[in-house]
Amino acid sequence: MKIQSVKMYSPSFTSDRRKFDVQGHIGSHYDGLWNREASYTAQNIIDTVETNNVKKVLVSTLSGLNPKESGFFKSEANAADEIINLKGNDKVTLYPLLSCQPGISQNTETVKGLIERHKFYGLKFHPTMTDMSVEDNFEIYSDYLKLADQKGLPCVFHSTTDGKSNPSQIIKLAEKYPKLPVVLYHVDLMSKPEQVSKTIDEISSSVNSGKSNLFVDISWLTDFDGKGEESKNILRQLLEKVGADRILFGSDTPIGEMGDKDKYRQFTDFVENSIKEFYKNTPDEAESALNKIFYDNAEDLFINKKWYQAADKVKKMSGKTIGLIAAGVVIAAAIIAKIVSGKGKKAEDNRPSHIRNY
Repeated sequence: MKIQSVKMYSPSFTSDRRKFDVQGHIGSHYDGLWNREASYTAQNIIDTVETNNVKKVLVSTLSGLNPKESGFFKSEANAADEIINLKGNDKVTLYPLLSCQPGISQNTETVKGLIERHKFYGLKFHPTMTDMSVEDNFEIYSDYLKLADQKGLPCVFHSTTDGKSNPSQIIKLAEKYPKLPVVLYHVDLMSKPEQVSKTIDEISSSVNSGKSNLFVDISWLTDFDGKGEESKNILRQLLEKVGADRILFGSDTPIGEMGDKDKYRQFTDFVENSIKEFYKNTPDEAESALNKIFYDNAEDLFINKKWYQAADKVKKMSGKTIGLIAAGVVIAAAIIAKIVSGKGKKAEDNRPSHIRNY
């Protein structure tokens, strides 16, 4: 794929809108799309996004997402070493995701130890690159999501109908843990429009029935290579069927065109313009949707963790209810004992334990 000449927008729609990009990369891999070896650093990300008013980026290391036989392969532990000290600069904060290898790793012990010792903001999976399909390794992927559910870590998946990262299988996996946020990067990358529409319907059905807590990022829904109308139609379907609350801005930076700050701006302008077009008769709704998609949804999901705090609150409330029942039983027993023996004992405080947030 050849990088096209840059189309400049003046003024940029999104120049002043803050952004949280949920898909950035460092590390090394063989890029099959561009047929070349590639290595990226934090500086590559900063150079691309800083002038586009991106405040925060979630970053995974590609080194931990290679097939085991690849010369670029690093284990989960060694790949984590590449990213645990990732910070960014005073304008752009970089937040590390932990690259995971279900199927290559047969248990979650390494990942469990890493998240106990270091701060990560989610778990990253790329079944296509690791050559470990979700369908063929469903149980071990499930073990990773179970750990993520316990630790309050959203899970993000490369998503494309290629037999390895099939959205239908990721959705099935997500439904085992209906409170855990699972993000389908790219929705269904490079699939035919009818297949993407099917994937959107499956996501919508799963979410609306309460079976899962699915989100999508919109990386590569661009107007590059004459795909503007196709991408705009996918965005329209997502807004109609999934809703602005479940759409996240992501770019795949600094891969391909997303390593060029002007092409990055073209992408963000296209997204903003398409969303404004969708809400052309309700500008207030457009502004609300844009703020959610470009920043607020990611902030709530990965930083504030409102979903996990809510689950924690329910657990604590359940614990208090159990505690009150237990206390009532103890008090009743004490009253009976007092009647029988003339002696009473004060019921012990029965407070629920607190879940540690990561």
